[in-house]
Amino acid sequence: MGVTFRYTAMRLGIFVLVLIGVNALGAKGWLGLAIAAVVSVLLSVVLLRKQREQMAAALQQRIDGRIEARQNGTAKRSRFSRALDEDNAAED
Repeated sequence: MGVTFRYTAMRLGIFVLVLIGVNALGAKGWLGLAIAAVVSVLLSVVLLRKQREQMAAALQQRIDGRIEARQNGTAKRSRFSRALDEDNAAED
């Protein structure tokens, strides 16, 4: 999960930098937070494209692995999933 952490940290860093800049320009409080949020989202869409694509590829690979494990019957099942199966079997 290094890719996801790196992307999240970079987005947070952009937000903090924009918030500092917005506060320096005089927008404080809720207005400053709102402006910083909008501007940081727009900047991250432009500046973090490569990192976002890497994160999406890593997440897709993880999902594909889980789907494959389920199809092969090698997936680990959670207690909740096992309890649902037991409950369904008891109802039948």
